[in-house]
Amino acid sequence: MDDMRVALVFKKLQLIYVPFLLLSLLFVSGYSLLHWLLLIKLQLVSIDESLVNFWLPMLLPWPLLFFYLRPRLKLCHFTKSNSRFIYLLIASLLLAVPTIVAQEYLNSATGKLTQLDSINELSLQPQTKYYQLKQFYIDKKHIGVQRNIEPVGKGNSELQMSLYVAMPIFSRRSESWREGAKAIAWYGKHYQQTISNRLEKHEKESLYQEFIYQSQQEFNGFNPDDFVYLDRIGPSSRYTQLLTAAQKSTVYHDAYQTILMPVNQPFEARNGHKLAWMLGWLSFGAILWLVMSLMLTLDGTQLAPKALAAKLTTAEPKAVLYAFLAEFKPRSGFVITPILLLSNVLIFMLMVFASHHFITLPNSVLLDWGANLRQLVLDQQVWRLISNVFLHGGLMHLMFNLYGLFFAGIFLEPLLGKWRLLGVYLMSALAASIASISWYEATISIGASGAIMGLFGVLSMWIWMGFLPLASHMLLALHLTLFVSASLVMGLLGGVDNAAHLGGLVSGLLLGCVLRPIALNQMHKKPR
Repeated sequence: MDDMRVALVFKKLQLIYVPFLLLSLLFVSGYSLLHWLLLIKLQLVSIDESLVNFWLPMLLPWPLLFFYLRPRLKLCHFTKSNSRFIYLLIASLLLAVPTIVAQEYLNSATGKLTQLDSINELSLQPQTKYYQLKQFYIDKKHIGVQRNIEPVGKGNSELQMSLYVAMPIFSRRSESWREGAKAIAWYGKHYQQTISNRLEKHEKESLYQEFIYQSQQEFNGFNPDDFVYLDRIGPSSRYTQLLTAAQKSTVYHDAYQTILMPVNQPFEARNGHKLAWMLGWLSFGAILWLVMSLMLTLDGTQLAPKALAAKLTTAEPKAVLYAFLAEFKPRSGFVITPILLLSNVLIFMLMVFASHHFITLPNSVLLDWGANLRQLVLDQQVWRLISNVFLHGGLMHLMFNLYGLFFAGIFLEPLLGKWRLLGVYLMSALAASIASISWYEATISIGASGAIMGLFGVLSMWIWMGFLPLASHMLLALHLTLFVSASLVMGLLGGVDNAAHLGGLVSGLLLGCVLRPIALNQMHKKPR
C-alpha cells in the first residue's frame, strides 16, 4: 500500500508538477528573450510599454496552459467541474506575475548608459535608454504644458488631475535665445493629484486651482539640473502626454521627439530588487504548485499507458479550442450563466469597436451606453439601473467579473434553476444600482460585480445555514471569502463602488434565506 502511494505521488509529479515547472521557466525566459530581441536589441517595432510589460504576460499564459496543462488536469478527479478552471487560473497567475517582474528587470538591466558631451550629439549616437550629459541647458521659459483631468477607479469615483511639463534641452543657454531655435530633446516633469469625484462642482474647481497653484510654486523652485542621469521613456500614455505638452512649445520640431526623465540615484542601483522579486515569485509558484499537485487525486482508469497516451495527445489545437468553448456552451443545469457571460463579452466588444479603446474605456462612452448616474436616473432614465450591469470599464474589469460570474453560476444554477438564477441576478443588480445612486451623488457606476455579489450572498447564506456543508464545499467557501473580501477591501482603498457591492451582497443574503426551501426541493428531485 505504501509503495502504491509513493508511486502515485511520483506519477502526479511527473504528469502535473514537472511539466508546469518547465512551462513556467520556458514562458518567463522565452517571453523575455523575444522582448529583448524584437523590441530592445533590433527595435523592429514600437509598442506601448504597458501592453508589453503587463497585458501580454497576463493574457498569453491562458492558451499555453489550456493546450498543454488542461489535458493533464483531466487525468484527475475534481469535486466540481470548475475546479479545473480554478487550477488553470492560479497557474496563469503563477506564470504572469514573475514574467511581469522580469520585463521590468529586463528594461533596466539591459539599458545602456551613453555619455554625451553635448545634447546635440543625441541624434548622432545609437539610441540607448539612459544618458549622461556634460554640457546642456534645460530651458524653463519655452516650456510646453498639458493639463489632464480624468475619472479613475471602478465607477469613476475619483478624479485624477495631472500636469505634464516638457522643457526643451539645448546645448547651451545662448542657443535658446537664437531665432528659430529648435530643441533636440525634452526634459519631462509630471505633477499628479487624486481627489474624490463625489465632491460638489465648486469644491472640485477649488481643489483643481489649488493643485495648479501648488504645482506652479514647486516648478518655480525646481532645479532641473539636479539629476544623476536621464531615462528615455518609450511608447506609453506618459510619453504621449509629455509629447503633447512639447508640441505646444514654440521651439518644438517634429524631427525631435525624445522625452527624457531625470533619475536621482546611482546608475548601479537602477535594478533595485527586481531580480530577487522575480526569483522569489518563481520559487513561491513552484512551492504552491507542488502543494496543489499533491492535493489532486489521479483517475486510475486513465493511467494505463495506452489510455494515458491517448489522453495527452488529444491536445490538438482545434479539439482543445472546441473543448474550451464547450465550457461556456448552454447545457442542462447551466443555461443562463453562459448566456450572461457571452452577453457581457459581446457588449464589451461592441463598446471597444465603437470607442477604439479596450484597456480603459472613456467616461463619455460609458454614459452613452447606459452607465448608472444619479442625476440621469432621476431624470427618468430608470433603465440605467439595469443597463449598467452589462457594461465594463476595461479589459481587466471584464475578466475579473467573468470569473466571478462563471464560478458562482456553475454552483448556483443547478440548485436554483435557470429562471430563478436570472431573477436573483437581476434583483441583486437592481439593489446594487439603487444602493450606488443612494450613496454617491456624481459617481458613474458600471459592472456586473453588484449582481455577482448577490449570487455569492446566496451561496454564503446557504453555507452558513448548513444547506451546503462546509466540509464538502471548502473550495467554494475559500473562493467566496477571497472574492468578497477582495471586492470590499478594494472599495475601502478607493476607486471601487462599495455601495453597489454591499447592496448586491445584502440582497443576495436575504434571497438566500427565501430561496433555501426551493433549492432543497430541487436537490431532492435530482435522480440519484
